[in-house]
Amino acid sequence: MINIHVLYDNNFEPMAGSLTTRLVQSTINTTTRTPMLNTLLPFTTTNLNGRMVTPSLFQYFYQPNKNAPLTNNSGANFPIPMTVNLTLNPSTGTYVYDNQFFFPIDNQGFDTNPYYHNYTDGTNYHNFHFCLKLNTRFTYSGSEVFNFIGDDDVWVFINDKLVIDLGGLHEAASKNIDLTTLGLIKNKDYTFDFFYCERHTTQSTIRIETSIQAYCPFYDYCGVCYGDGSTCCDPTVNCNDNDLCTIDSCPPRDTVIPAGFSISDLCQHAPVSCPSINMCTNNTCNPTTGSCDPSAINCVDKTSQCLVLKPCDPSSGCMYTSNCTTTNNPCNTGVCSNGNCQTKSNSTCATELGNDSCKLYYCEQGSGCVSQPLCKQGPDPCQLSVCTDGVCSIQQLNASTCNCNCNLNKCQKNNCVEKNGTSTCSPLPIDEIDDGNACTLDTCDPNTGKITHTLNSNCTGCMKCNSTTGSCSPVNSDCQDGNECTDNICITSRLNVNDGVCSNKTVTCNSTDKCKVFTCDTNKGCVSKAVVCPNSGNCQVGVCDSVKGCTLVPRVCNSTAFCLVSQCDEAIGCITYEKRCSPDNSKCQSGVCVNATATEPGKCTSVDYDPKPFICKTAAVISTAVVAGVVVAGAVALGAAIFAGKKGYDHWKSNQGQVFASSNANPLYQQSNNGGENALFEPPQ
Repeated sequence: MINIHVLYDNNFEPMAGSLTTRLVQSTINTTTRTPMLNTLLPFTTTNLNGRMVTPSLFQYFYQPNKNAPLTNNSGANFPIPMTVNLTLNPSTGTYVYDNQFFFPIDNQGFDTNPYYHNYTDGTNYHNFHFCLKLNTRFTYSGSEVFNFIGDDDVWVFINDKLVIDLGGLHEAASKNIDLTTLGLIKNKDYTFDFFYCERHTTQSTIRIETSIQAYCPFYDYCGVCYGDGSTCCDPTVNCNDNDLCTIDSCPPRDTVIPAGFSISDLCQHAPVSCPSINMCTNNTCNPTTGSCDPSAINCVDKTSQCLVLKPCDPSSGCMYTSNCTTTNNPCNTGVCSNGNCQTKSNSTCATELGNDSCKLYYCEQGSGCVSQPLCKQGPDPCQLSVCTDGVCSIQQLNASTCNCNCNLNKCQKNNCVEKNGTSTCSPLPIDEIDDGNACTLDTCDPNTGKITHTLNSNCTGCMKCNSTTGSCSPVNSDCQDGNECTDNICITSRLNVNDGVCSNKTVTCNSTDKCKVFTCDTNKGCVSKAVVCPNSGNCQVGVCDSVKGCTLVPRVCNSTAFCLVSQCDEAIGCITYEKRCSPDNSKCQSGVCVNATATEPGKCTSVDYDPKPFICKTAAVISTAVVAGVVVAGAVALGAAIFAGKKGYDHWKSNQGQVFASSNANPLYQQSNNGGENALFEPPQ
C-alpha cells in the first residue's frame, strides 16, 4: 500500500470526476505487477475524464518513489505494509471485508495539508490520499466469485487480465465476477492482483466479497507478499556505509536474514564506476567528494625489456622506443633478453651472408655481419692457401715456371699469369679484404695490412641495407613501441624509397566467435572475455551461441517434490511454494497433495471432511443456521487436523458421531460438553 500526498502528485485531489473505464491496459505489467495506463498523453478524453492530470506519475501509484524530492508534483511516496482481514460469511461461504470508512493510514505519510483534511464525522480527521495493492495467487477450484463495491479507482486482474475496471474519481460502484466465465482450468494456479486508490475527499468505501482462496507464494524479508524489500529497507538509512565511492542498495528481495543479523549486515555496496577519458587517463572516485577525478596512468617500467618510455599517446596509451634497433647497432637482432639486447651470432651471420664453408662469419660493431676466409695466406709467396669444402690445403707454386718473388704489399697475394711461355706477376687482393657484406666498403692499408669494413648505405629511418643484395629493406623490429595494442611495421616513405617510416596503428581484435568480446591490453595484447547475454525480465535467460550470438531461453525452475511447485514469476524469478489441490467437492472435501514414492507417482486427491458437516449428509434435516455453523466448524476442524497434529485428528475421527454442542462455536477449541476429551482444548490457567 502506497500513500501519496497531493502536493507531490497532482493526480490526487483534482476536481471531482466520474467512473472511467479503459484508463489502464487490459493486461498487467508482469514485471512490476502493476497496471499500465493506455496512454501517457495528458489531454486524451479518457485521461481527462479519469482525472489523470499528469499520467507520467501513474507509475508511482503502486511503486515506491522514496528518493524523489519533497517538491511539487515529484511523485514522492513510500510504501506502508498493512493487513486486511476478510471474515467468513457462513451463509454464503464467501469471505468479506466491508469498511464504509476506509482510512488505513490516518496520520501517516505525507498528508499534512489541512486544506485536504476531511472530517467526515464532524470530529475525526482522515487521510484521503493513498493507494493499495495486493498481489497473490490462487488455485482455481471451479466455483469462485469476486464481488466489489467501492471508490475511487479499482482494478482487478486475474491470470494477468483485467476483469474489473472501475477507474476514475467516482462514488461507490460495483462489479461482480464469476470466475467460471473466465475459461480457467480447475486445479491450476493463477495470479490475482487487486488495486485500489483513494484520490478525493468526501468518502472512502470498500467492500470485498470473494470465495477465492488466495495465498502468497513469496514473501520478501519485510514479510510483504511479492514485496521488494522497500517497506522495511531504505538504502539511504539502512545501507549507508558513509562511503561516497559506493552505491548503497538494499539486499535482493529473496534474501534470507539469518538469526543474529540485520538488514544492514546484508546490504550491497557497489563501487562507483568511473570510465576512463582516454588511454592516458584514469578516472577514479574521490572519497572526499564522490566525484570521478582524472589522473595520469602509471606506465609500466619496461627497462627489463630494453624499452624506453615515450610521451603517452591518448589513443594508444603508453608508448616506448627500443634500445635494440639496428640503427643503434647493426648487430642487434631486435630481441631483448633480461634487459640486454641480443646480438647476431656467428651462425646467424653465416646464414645471412651465404653460409660458405670456406669462410668464418661474425658480427662487427658498426658494420654488421662480416666474413673472413677460413684458410689465410701464409708469409711464403710461393705457397697459396686453398680451401676445398671447408678443408685448408697448401698449393706450392713452381718457381721454374712462375716468378715467386713478385713485389707484393701486405694487401696482396701472389698470382702468376703465363703468356707465351713467360710468367708475369699479377698480384690479387688477399681474401681477407672482402667481408661478403654488400653493405660495407672494404679497404686494406698496403703498408700495415689493416683491413676495415665501413658501412656504406643510403638507407635511412627503419630501412636497413640488405647485406646480401645491398638494397634497402624494412626492419619491423626497429619500430617496436612496447605497446601490445599496436602493429609495429616499417613502411617506405612517400618521398624516398630508401627511407623507412614506422607505422604504429592500433590493432583490431576480431573473432568469429560471437560469444567472445575482445579488447586490447597495452601489456598483454588482445584478450577476450565471455559475452554476458542480458536477461529479459526475470524469466527469460540470456544465453550465447557462438554463431548466432545472444539469444533468450525460458528460465528453468526445478522443484524437488511433486507437492512443491517451482515456477518462474516475471516479477521475482524462480519461486517455490506448496502445491494447492482443489477438491472435487469444495463444500464437503479438501484437496490433499500426495508426494511421489518409489512406486507411486505424486497426485492430488480429495478427502472428505471428518467429521462430515451436516450439509454433506443429504438425508439429514437441519436448519439453515445449523447448516452454516456446521460447515464452518467442519472446515476449521479439517485445518486443525492437518496443522495441529495427529492426536487431534484421531480424536475427531473416533468421536465423529457426537452431536455438536453449538452451531456457531468451534468445538476443537472448546471443552467438550459431553465429557469427552478435546485434544486441543486448554482450560484457562
